[in-house]
Amino acid sequence: MGKFVIRNPKEDEAEKIEKLGFVLKMLYLYHGDLERESMFFAVNSEDELLAVAHLMPHDTFDAVGHDEEKGFIRYLTYEINFADEVEDEEIKDALTEALIARAREIKALNPDKRIVMAQYVDTDNLSELSYYLKRGFTVHDTIVVFKYDLSRDIPRYPMPEGVRVVPYSLDNEEAVEQYHLAELASFDGVAWSLNHLRWMQGGPEVVNFCAFSGSRLIGNTSTWKITDERSATENVFVTPEWRKQGIARNIICAALEHLKQEGKTIATLGTHGTNRKAIRLYTQIGYELYGFRLTIGYEVE
Repeated sequence: MGKFVIRNPKEDEAEKIEKLGFVLKMLYLYHGDLERESMFFAVNSEDELLAVAHLMPHDTFDAVGHDEEKGFIRYLTYEINFADEVEDEEIKDALTEALIARAREIKALNPDKRIVMAQYVDTDNLSELSYYLKRGFTVHDTIVVFKYDLSRDIPRYPMPEGVRVVPYSLDNEEAVEQYHLAELASFDGVAWSLNHLRWMQGGPEVVNFCAFSGSRLIGNTSTWKITDERSATENVFVTPEWRKQGIARNIICAALEHLKQEGKTIATLGTHGTNRKAIRLYTQIGYELYGFRLTIGYEVE
């Protein structure tokens, strides 16, 4: 690879970044959590874009109620994307160093937080895993990925009296705040930021299947497109006081039924390998093992 420069994006470079992907362009334009200082371009001598890297706070980064837990990890997630999907190791090295330097700046502003810069890598992607392990990254978590074959019948379960599951659009601030508070309560203070929650609602084929008791939102499963055949059934939660009553099963199955009617052939979701309760729930519904992903991270000092 010839001479290149690493720099932050300038104003009005949306069309340039779109060459690497429409989602990247939308991220650059509209995601409120993406700071311009946390995005890096690799450009050649003609200022043509060769690769893009960006760093963003994970939902753990501003988790509520964990300030006294010294071991609690607050992740910054990152991605590196190359033009024409042709990687160059020299450019990748330079972008990785730029990301680490930016992560250190963020750490300096949050000295009491344990911060890890991380991305998710499939276990069979040995070249990618090897690349980062050689550079001081390590495995911080294992994610178990499950699939549901939508050619199968979708099971049905009894619903607690007075609870209903409906598709729910987060198209106003009251709905967004209601959802956010339920997610915070369900995940022990860890939830998507409001910026990320709003961003996800604009994604392809996003539908939230929410459980309500009266007007109170008490659970959720969201679906979104991964490929033409496959969609996610993710962000599954039920608020603590409503657990063990079959609500999670019902919201997941409502999402599966919707995807089946939409012509999808497979639904997938992931959970932490240590989450025995979630794994048991998903396998009882009929999800089967699909694979594993590793959280590969660099602890920022």
